[in-house]
Amino acid sequence: MVMRKFFVLMFVVALVACKSQAVVGKSGERQPDWVNGESFDYPHSAYIVGKGSASDRETAKTRALANLSKTFEAKIKEESRTLTDIKSQNVNGKESFTKDIRYLQDITVETDKVLEGARIAESWLDKSVQEHYAFAVLKRSQAGKNIHQQIDILDKSTTSELNRARSNNDKLVAMAAMNQAFKHQLQRQTLQKTLKVIDLKGVGKPSKWNLADMRGNLENQLLALKIGTEISASDLTQLARLLKGAMSQAGFPAATNRADFKMVASSKVIDVGRRSGWYWVRGKITIKLVEAASGKVRGTHTWSFKTSADSKSVAVSRLVTKADKAMKNDMKGVILDFATTVGS
Repeated sequence: MVMRKFFVLMFVVALVACKSQAVVGKSGERQPDWVNGESFDYPHSAYIVGKGSASDRETAKTRALANLSKTFEAKIKEESRTLTDIKSQNVNGKESFTKDIRYLQDITVETDKVLEGARIAESWLDKSVQEHYAFAVLKRSQAGKNIHQQIDILDKSTTSELNRARSNNDKLVAMAAMNQAFKHQLQRQTLQKTLKVIDLKGVGKPSKWNLADMRGNLENQLLALKIGTEISASDLTQLARLLKGAMSQAGFPAATNRADFKMVASSKVIDVGRRSGWYWVRGKITIKLVEAASGKVRGTHTWSFKTSADSKSVAVSRLVTKADKAMKNDMKGVILDFATTVGS
């Protein structure tokens, strides 16, 4: 028993010795252990840390906090581009649809809330070179608590949006609510991945919703929403093709009968003329989403373009190419914005 107490005492002494054993700099100052290694007082198992150095103390602190933030940004900030391509084909008089699904969502989770509680724990001046060092820390338990709070907010918002989707008779508003719920859970998935790393248990807080199921339900809603297309006036002979292509790309295949809505498009091309050796044209494409039954306009959006070339025909061709790209990229978001604005 005496020997056991002796070994325990020696172990404690050894720990204290390790803590006090610091590198001695050129000026004779003891360098803290965290400058070039792990801190004894703030171990990796309990803290997330960031280090910074500069010729002045405040800049060193700023860099330390920034480096601590980067630990999260590498995991939290994701940009997963998603796109749902729905292509239609007509075989023997019957229209069918095929889906090529990718994801077109910009998922960005701000780190401000997650970083609440981060602080500068220590700082040190290496007098031999007049370099300031700063050491930022955040308890893993605090970071985990912060993320849990953000997850809870997203889960409550998801529940609210899904309830709105189920209870609203307006198909467009219901679809927008379902899309918003899906986006909340994409954000939550990113936080969950970060939480699993932070708490070192690899569990985190699993969601009660299945993203694949939510995505499938949203895709079905897109296919179920019937939006016809119509050209009211156009200086571009290609406008009908551009409109149908953008609608299909956005996941709204053009309805041929019994449409819930009509997407009415118009275009105007202005011949600016030749300037400095180049032929210039301006173009404007406007779309309106109209309720088929009542004629009520649910939203209006306009794209403006300006192109140049060595001839008018090439300038117009470039304008069409630019319009095609912009409409395909923006159409889904524009329609969902129409729904969100009306339904809010």
